[in-house]
Amino acid sequence: MNVGSMLEGSIRKSGSKIRISVQFVDTVSEEAQWSHDYDMEIKDVLEIQSDISRKIAGALQDHVLGRARRSEKGRITKHPDAYINYLRGRQLWNQRTEDSLKKAIGFFDNALKIDGNYAMAYTGLADSYATLAFLEFMAPHEAYPKAREAAEKALALDGQLAEAHTSLGLIKFQYDWDWKGAEKQLKKAISINPNHAPAHHVYADHLKAMGRFDEALLEIEKAQELDPLSLAISIGVGHVLYLARRYDEAIEQYQKAIDLDPNFMITHVWFGRPYLEKGMYQEAISELETAVKLSGESTLALAMLGHGLASAGRGDEAMKILEKLKERAKTQYVPSYWIAVIYNGFKDKEQVLHWMKKAYAERSSWLVWSSVEPRFAWLREDADAAELLKAMKFPSR
Repeated sequence: MNVGSMLEGSIRKSGSKIRISVQFVDTVSEEAQWSHDYDMEIKDVLEIQSDISRKIAGALQDHVLGRARRSEKGRITKHPDAYINYLRGRQLWNQRTEDSLKKAIGFFDNALKIDGNYAMAYTGLADSYATLAFLEFMAPHEAYPKAREAAEKALALDGQLAEAHTSLGLIKFQYDWDWKGAEKQLKKAISINPNHAPAHHVYADHLKAMGRFDEALLEIEKAQELDPLSLAISIGVGHVLYLARRYDEAIEQYQKAIDLDPNFMITHVWFGRPYLEKGMYQEAISELETAVKLSGESTLALAMLGHGLASAGRGDEAMKILEKLKERAKTQYVPSYWIAVIYNGFKDKEQVLHWMKKAYAERSSWLVWSSVEPRFAWLREDADAAELLKAMKFPSR
């Protein structure tokens, strides 16, 4: 892992008692530089979180953790039930499905009913609403204001909470299109806690939207180093490579993500994109059909399949999906961005621009990558498209 020292830990349970064992190991000599056992009743585990954190931090020293002081005020709750609800919420949030995200919100709400000053639960709410908006399970104008309110409440409770700065940075990036404000928040999060993987992940998303692919790759690789089992981060590595037109490497990375979990729908959606750009339509459509099946015909997966079919010259099949989504829009939110994506497969400039302008009015998160998205390269030279990008005020590169 190319590190000099490593923190190890284990938890053993016996009846109502648990033992937490922690040791700091030199990876060269394999000798423990510091170790400690904590024996306690399960009901007392939350009470000593702060004590454990301080002792570990003291053992690691500033040269390992850096000089950033991580806040404990908003991170800790004295109520075990609030903590359990928070953990359940985060577990569901990581699944990234519409159902799991809405259930996650319920658990974060429960945590806050138990402890209204639990800032971490507010960050969970913020991230859940923001993810619902990003994946367009909920209209951006409905979801992002709720995400912002939760993030700001978290910061009001603890201004040194890296998670809260990350949440607010995400909102400024994906919804406000406040590029400088987003970067400021994300850098603040990283300065507070350099080991907070989501901060590096979101900052990578921001950097790649600016076309700063080398920097983005460094950030997303740092996030992956910190959280190697995160599917979202693994996909994020592939997305940087895809936007940088490094399609073969993107395909290789998406395969690694599928190896982590072949049933994660979003991976298959992302996987189809470099295949399409390489003209490997059979492979792309296979991945996108899998995504449609796994997602229960989500709008995102259907739209990408429609785009793939249209790109492959299977216009009749693509048109059926287009009509299906337009019919769905009569009873539920269907993002205009994804209608534009299907028309993009037909290279219908007039319709693409019509629906992209509607997506701009809806504040679609996906527009943040519109200046670097390969599938829109043919369109960016158009004067109307250039005006749309100008309205988003991307920094000059």
